[in-house]
Amino acid sequence: MKRIAILALLALAACGDNGAAEKAAAEAKAKAQAAEKARLLEDALALNTRCYAAVKWQQRLLDSPVPRSIAGGAAPFLDYYRTMIASKLGDQVIAAAPPKPELSRANLDAYLDWAAKDQAANVFGKGDRTANYATVTTCVQSAAEFGTGTMAKISPAERLGKIQQLRQIMQDTGS
Repeated sequence: MKRIAILALLALAACGDNGAAEKAAAEAKAKAQAAEKARLLEDALALNTRCYAAVKWQQRLLDSPVPRSIAGGAAPFLDYYRTMIASKLGDQVIAAAPPKPELSRANLDAYLDWAAKDQAANVFGKGDRTANYATVTTCVQSAAEFGTGTMAKISPAERLGKIQQLRQIMQDTGS
């Protein structure tokens, strides 16, 4: 009889602990999901900001006559990446330490101006030029594949040829 009473008390005690354990597990799961969501947002914003900055870095070249005839100029790509960033950001505000401005819809243009200058100076200006040209053309190609610019209307094989032409122009001119 004592044995049954002890088992019953242990079972009751375990039920109480399970409730607390379940609550703690649910809270931990919610925190992990929120952290993952924040990481995915940060990754998407970083990728689109890097592409915006890459196109901005080569804007003068992309707007010159031959590259303009190939890709349609820089404006469609800048607009595409700005729209992607605004869409991913939504109504969120991401605080930042100066000199970096906060990232919000209201402050998006100031943030993108800062990001383009910062990446031009600290990434594209210092890194491997060939890799940086590849970043620009990859971003142009990606946006074209999603319907942006004059290359959106051509076959993938033709698009690849035009991307290679752009990359060659960048290397030949040293832009």
